[in-house]
Amino acid sequence: MSKTLPIAVQVYSVREEAERDFAGTMKKLGEMGYDGVELAGLYGKSAEEIRDSIKAAGLTAISAHVSYDELAGDLEKTLQDYETIGCRYIVIPWLGEDRRFGAALYEETIKGIPVISEGCKKHGMTLLYHNHDFEFAKTPDGTYALDQLYAEVPADVLGAEPDTCWIKVGGPDPSEWLKKYSGRCPLVHVKDFRRREDGVDLLALGEGEQDFPTLVKTAKECGAQWLVIEQDDHPYGTPMGDMKKSLDYLRELGKESDMTKIIKAGVVGCGGIANGKHLPAIKRNGKIELVAFCDLIKERAEKAKEEYGTPDARVYTDYTELVKEDVDVVYVLTPNNAHAPVSIAAMKAGKHVMCEKPMAKTYAEAKEMVETAKETGKILTIGYQNRYRADSQYLKSVCEADELGDIYYAKAHAIRRRAVPTWGVFLDEEKQGGGPLIDIGTHALDLTLWMMNNYEPASVTGSTYRKLADQTQTGNAWGDWDPEKFTVEDSAFGFIKMKNGATIVLEASWALNSLEVDEAKTSLCGTKAGADMKDGLRINRVHHGRQCVEKPDLGAGGVAFYDGEEERPQDIEAEIFYNAVTKGTPLTVKPEQALVVTQLLEAIYESAKTGKTIYFD
Repeated sequence: MSKTLPIAVQVYSVREEAERDFAGTMKKLGEMGYDGVELAGLYGKSAEEIRDSIKAAGLTAISAHVSYDELAGDLEKTLQDYETIGCRYIVIPWLGEDRRFGAALYEETIKGIPVISEGCKKHGMTLLYHNHDFEFAKTPDGTYALDQLYAEVPADVLGAEPDTCWIKVGGPDPSEWLKKYSGRCPLVHVKDFRRREDGVDLLALGEGEQDFPTLVKTAKECGAQWLVIEQDDHPYGTPMGDMKKSLDYLRELGKESDMTKIIKAGVVGCGGIANGKHLPAIKRNGKIELVAFCDLIKERAEKAKEEYGTPDARVYTDYTELVKEDVDVVYVLTPNNAHAPVSIAAMKAGKHVMCEKPMAKTYAEAKEMVETAKETGKILTIGYQNRYRADSQYLKSVCEADELGDIYYAKAHAIRRRAVPTWGVFLDEEKQGGGPLIDIGTHALDLTLWMMNNYEPASVTGSTYRKLADQTQTGNAWGDWDPEKFTVEDSAFGFIKMKNGATIVLEASWALNSLEVDEAKTSLCGTKAGADMKDGLRINRVHHGRQCVEKPDLGAGGVAFYDGEEERPQDIEAEIFYNAVTKGTPLTVKPEQALVVTQLLEAIYESAKTGKTIYFD
C-alpha cells in the first residue's frame, strides 16, 4: 500500500447542513479530522466569509465545483471569489446534455475550455473535469466519450478529477483508469456504492463494491495529491454520520496498510544548498511533497520545480507569497541574512520550518526565531546535518554514557588550506555576516557543544584575519577568488570559556597555510578519556595501566563480499524533521541549542572587532 494522501470532503455531501450553518459544519468536519474541503457553491455567503469559516476550522479549501455555464458567464468575478477563498483547483462538475460529445454545443465547449483554463492560471488555479457515468458511452470509433474529451483538450489545459464510483458504474476498472491518465489526476473522488436493479445506492466508504486498498494505492502512485470523499445521498445513514464513517475507514485503511502521512513543503532559496543537500534528500524520503518554490532568480525556482516538484507546484520570487501556500513545512535555504525574516514569516503563517545553518546572521535575529517558535507552537530546527554522521552518533553515545567523564577542554575544527567558495554570496559580508567562521566554523562548534551538552558560555575572546584574501595565483580548490569581492575574513579563531570552567578553542579558515586540515570535527578531553575525529574516530584512554587508542569500526558492511551502505546524514535529517512534524517525536537539533552557536559566533566577531573579551551574564 502506498503512503496516505490528505483527505478532503466534497461539501455537496453535507449540503443541507452547510446551508443551515456553514461555519458550524466546517467546524464539525475539522473536528472529525478532515484535512480539506471541496466546495459546491457559496451557500449565500461572501467569499471572505467562506474563507474565514474554512480557515477557522483548520481546513484547507482545495477546490470548487463550478459549472461550465457559470465560468463562461462571468469568468473573472467567479475566479476572483475562489482565489479569495484560497482554492487551487476549479472543477467543471459535469457538462449539460447540449455540451456533451456529439451534441450541438460540444465544439463550442471544446473551444471555450482553454479560455477558462487560461483564466484559472492567471488566478493561480488549475482547471479539472469531474466525470459521471454517462461519459462512458461509446463513441463511433469505439472509445469512451471521456477519452474523446481528454484527447481533444491537452492535459496542461484540462486536468482530471476522476469520480471512481461513476467510472466503475460506467464500465472501466477505476484503478486501471487512473493508470491510463497517470499524472493528470491531482484530485480523486472516492465514493462507494452498491448496485440495485434500477440503479445504485451510494454508501459510506467500505460498505459497497469498491476495492479501496488497491484504488488508494494506485491513486498515490499515479500522482494524486488529494482524496476527496463524496456521497451525494445517504439512504442508510445521516450526512455527517456517513462522512465520519468514510473518513474513519480511510484512516484505518492507512493504519492497516502502514500508510504514512504525506506532508507538503515549500522551499525558499533554490541555490547550491537546496540542490546539493535538501532537495535530493526530500526526494529520497518520499513522504514530503514539494509543491512551492521561491527564489529571487525565477529561473532557479522553475528549474527546481521541474526536477523535484509536483506537477502543479507553484513558483514565486517573493517568499511572503509562498508562506501563504497550503504547505505544512517551509525549508529556508537562503543566504544568512534572510534566514530570520523568512523563518519568522513562515511560522507566523502556521508552517513548521527547517532552516539551513547558521540559524541567523545575528544573535538578535536568532533569538526572535526561537521566540516566534514558542509563540506559534511551530517546529523550528536548523540544518546541522553533521550530527547524523556515523562517527558523530557513536561519539555522542560515548559522551552520554559518561565514558569520557567531565569534558573540560575541547577543540572545534573547521580548517581548510585553500578552499574558498567563490560562487553565490559566500564572500559578501552584508548577506552572510562573515566568512569561514559563520560558514563552516558553525558546524564544528555545534558538534562540540552538542557532545559536551554544555550551552552556558561565560566569555569569548576572538580574532579574525584577512591575510590571504588579496593574493593571486592562490591554488584555490575552486579557482582564484576575486579580492575585491572578498569582504569577509579568511580565517578566525575563538577562545571560549564556559560557566562550568570548561574551555573550547574554535578554529576556522577557508585559506590558511596549514597542513593540518580538518572540517566539521571535534576533539574532546575528559577526566576519564578523550576523543577526536582526526584519523577517523579515536577514543584514547588508559586501560589496565596502559595507554590505548580505540578506533570503532563504523562501516556499514561486516559481511564478506558486502560493503553495505551508510545512510546519508542529510537523509536522516529529513526523516527526523518529518517525524517531528507528523508524529511529534523529539528534534535532534533544538533551536535553543542553535541559538547559543549563533551567540558565540557573533561574540567572536565582536571581540575581534573591539579587541576586548565578551562576557555573558
